[in-house]
Amino acid sequence: MAPAGIVGLGAYLPPKVMKNQDWEELVDTSDDWIKTKTGIEERRIADPDVCTSDLAVIASKQAIAAARLSPTDIGMVILATSSPDVPLSSTAGIIQHKLGCAGAAAFDINAVCAGWVQAIDVGARFAGTEGYRNVLVVGAEVYSRILNWEDRSTCVLFGDGAGAVVLSEVGSGRGLLGSWMMSDGAGSGVIEVPAGGVRTPIHSSGFEEGDQYFQMDGRAVWSFAVEAFPQAVREVLSKIGRELSEVDLIIPHQANLRIIEASMEELGLPIEKAYTNIQKYGNTAGASVPIALFEAVDKGLIGEGDLVVTVAFGGGLTWGANAFIL
Repeated sequence: MAPAGIVGLGAYLPPKVMKNQDWEELVDTSDDWIKTKTGIEERRIADPDVCTSDLAVIASKQAIAAARLSPTDIGMVILATSSPDVPLSSTAGIIQHKLGCAGAAAFDINAVCAGWVQAIDVGARFAGTEGYRNVLVVGAEVYSRILNWEDRSTCVLFGDGAGAVVLSEVGSGRGLLGSWMMSDGAGSGVIEVPAGGVRTPIHSSGFEEGDQYFQMDGRAVWSFAVEAFPQAVREVLSKIGRELSEVDLIIPHQANLRIIEASMEELGLPIEKAYTNIQKYGNTAGASVPIALFEAVDKGLIGEGDLVVTVAFGGGLTWGANAFIL
């Protein structure tokens, strides 16, 4: 297979900004507590009539234009999301229709916050092959719609947004070098929306009010993440025969600034080697890595020829990393 790499990037954040101080009026929290514990200062919130697919379409159009392609050039649409427009059918199919990617395959990947790391690996296996020359990989979330705004342990952490890339065949020495992915289903209850599936339909006998919203065991997530992050980075570099010293920038899932700091310390790398934007956007789940990647490129922090590692961890439990040369 010819190497597949990123030829276009895009990102979109809703215009509405919600600062920590705004949460002080809704739940028992404070700006100081949120910043100290998470590093978050503000996040973006989608308007009530805006869906995950709407954010994805805007980011996707930007990525397609940056690749100097048209929607009809896209052979596959892969969406990483855990906040779909509807439980079924796939939100990727809705995006495909809204974009006008006639004839493209489309499907969702739900690995929660690690979804984009998996989606980029799947997309790279198709990009450049017959019928799938150009693959659109999107991470998009509207978590504000699945949060319990009375649960101070989760509601202040998340924001909405979308990021997208186009993968195509690239020259030798560029593209995705390898991925490493792992899961542990024994931890599936650590991060979940308990109701709404066939196990506990909403308003069934086992349903309790609040179970339709996102729930998380914060302490368990911390313990998991500070081990999963460094492990994934080391494993993917070992897989491709590269050293930590060769990495130009790490693009981590923006779950918590303290997790990123602890993980970088464990790796023996300065925090400057990791790009962070959680201060501005909060945790955008499956969208956080592509949004951060777009910003890092846009700011000139990384460019052609640089070795970049993207790493994420989330519900499932799932975690993994990709390594590529821009």
